[in-house]
Amino acid sequence: MPERPQTQITKSYYSDLEKDGMIFAKTVRSTKKSGILKGVEIKDLPEGYFLIDAKNFPGRNSIETLGVTAEILCSEKILYEGQPIAILAGPDKKVLEELAAKAKVEIEAMPGPAEKTILSQKKIILGGGRQKNVQKFFNKAAFKVQNKWTYNLDSTESNETNGALCFFTKDTLTINTPTQWPSHLIKNIAGVFSIPEEKILVNKTISCEPSVNSLWGNTLLACQTCAAVLVSKKPVKLVLSREEDDNFISNTGEVSITHKTAFDKNGLIQAATIDIEFDAGAFNPFAEEIIDRLTIASVSVYNFTNLEINAAAHSSQKPPASTNIETIDAQAFFAIERQLQKAADITGIDPSELRIINSKILTKESSKMPFNLSVEKAQESLNAIMAQSDFKRKFISNKINSSFKSDNIKSRGIGLSVAYDASGYYGTSIFECNQKMEATFQKDGSLVIHAITPSKTILEIWKNEAAEILQIDPKMVKVNSDFDLKDDPLIPENFYSNISIMTSLLKKCCQGIQTKRFRSPLPITVSKAITKTQIKQWNKTRFKGTPFNSTSFIVVALELTIDACEFRPEIKNIWVAVSAGKILAEKEAENKIKFSIQKTLAELIKNERLAAKNISIAFVQSELEPSQIGGLVKKALPAAFASALSQALNYDIHSVPLNDSDIFKATMEVAAKEAAANKKEGAQ
Repeated sequence: MPERPQTQITKSYYSDLEKDGMIFAKTVRSTKKSGILKGVEIKDLPEGYFLIDAKNFPGRNSIETLGVTAEILCSEKILYEGQPIAILAGPDKKVLEELAAKAKVEIEAMPGPAEKTILSQKKIILGGGRQKNVQKFFNKAAFKVQNKWTYNLDSTESNETNGALCFFTKDTLTINTPTQWPSHLIKNIAGVFSIPEEKILVNKTISCEPSVNSLWGNTLLACQTCAAVLVSKKPVKLVLSREEDDNFISNTGEVSITHKTAFDKNGLIQAATIDIEFDAGAFNPFAEEIIDRLTIASVSVYNFTNLEINAAAHSSQKPPASTNIETIDAQAFFAIERQLQKAADITGIDPSELRIINSKILTKESSKMPFNLSVEKAQESLNAIMAQSDFKRKFISNKINSSFKSDNIKSRGIGLSVAYDASGYYGTSIFECNQKMEATFQKDGSLVIHAITPSKTILEIWKNEAAEILQIDPKMVKVNSDFDLKDDPLIPENFYSNISIMTSLLKKCCQGIQTKRFRSPLPITVSKAITKTQIKQWNKTRFKGTPFNSTSFIVVALELTIDACEFRPEIKNIWVAVSAGKILAEKEAENKIKFSIQKTLAELIKNERLAAKNISIAFVQSELEPSQIGGLVKKALPAAFASALSQALNYDIHSVPLNDSDIFKATMEVAAKEAAANKKEGAQ
């Protein structure tokens, strides 16, 4: 085992780092979305410049992620437009651009259309009579509601684009890169280039927002950079352009969900079918987990005694689709909340009442949800928002006023949405009981936490919790994020730094230290991990049980107006109630929620930047362990916005994001229908 750390943390951006003799690399990409690659050539390549393709690649030309193999450089079959086919390296970035533009890429067309492949699928049926029982309820339902909902929000990320700076120092390969999965990077680099793992040093630079593609795509980029290092014998830096990062790292795959729901005359759900489709792109190592999470979230906190869910991720001739791992199920929450809002319109039942009668969680009764969730103080959260926003009165008032609006009156709308943020999915392929925490109480009275450095807010929580248990100054609590090979976390950073799980494990470590503190010599080291008993609460094969370690809960009400002259929504008020256990840093949590609100609003309409001035946030405190709040807003706010906008326009919004012209088109369509109806009425 190496004496030095295997993974180190730096507060630098990799693109700011320099190395003597460094050259640059650029990716040459396919200009077609399909075909057979016959070759890539650049004539008269200047001295000091290098072209690397699959034929002269200095190692195994593929990486592996969760059993899915991806070529580093395309060797034959083109899977999508923009697929890497070669790496160009040299000392001048401008010359690299010129040479890449001159690259002659020969691609032979493939006959016939490409076939879609099912990458992952799930079928769930609940109810005594199974599928025919579901249909029986539809046949005699008082109300039937069927809609297709589409969610494809892009994360507006302005951080450094992905890439790497790699070089050899004697026989040690150093990789400077914003990896969020060091163990995946090290194992693949070792396998691709036949380099012993102990000869690889990862210098983890400042990370951008976590996404599925940044987890494995970063490893792919590092392999491309290291290939250029081996061929050129020089340090090499590869930096993606903003366009490349948007298209191949941050790109989100479209999710469409069709809900068909049968209600009785009182608004109680009798039966439902839910069809989920995820366009995963050419391939996707996380397709199974994405489908699992979408399936679980598709029913949210509601009760379904007769239910059929069909979910599938299919391939396409698009780049592999990504998603933020923290908001992987936001699409499902958007669909179920919009479905219930539409049901409220059809049944005439108040949207809040419709949610209450269909969720035992919101009435403190025993739950009959398809999947077991521990949601604390959901009813109190909903009650708080209903009172603060005066939702019922405004909803009815807006509905009445919409029938009397004129061109000089601003249309108003108010929307409601609930969602949960789940932490520690027990069914993940990369969890495998590796989530652990280690802490050492030193001779000088300090505590060293051995973990990937969390956010500033979470770090303060850790310090305060540890200091309280050990009765020491919080300044004496430190984090060591350097890992030896044997200790390198096997799971990605965003899983590892989960606030609920990691804080709970840290407290157990400190409690273990405290019991030994005055009976054993210092230093004292205690390790704690998620147990197999906890993971067994979820039966992945039967898709049954408790799927998550913990859940937080959010209720959002949003009020907006639309000016008939500008056809642009203006956010008037947003009310938020959050139940996330014991809030240890309320001001920081409030700032995080507000930041997430503004960021999500900016994604809802293309080429528009919505913002909110009046935001009210309430935390419904409990004594449970703190749980995640980072992904809550994105899971609830889009549906509340779409529902408010639908009421204001008197027009159903079925998808987000909207184009900047959609509101004008909707207004014109509604006006045309009203004119036609008036004309018909006059003729009669």
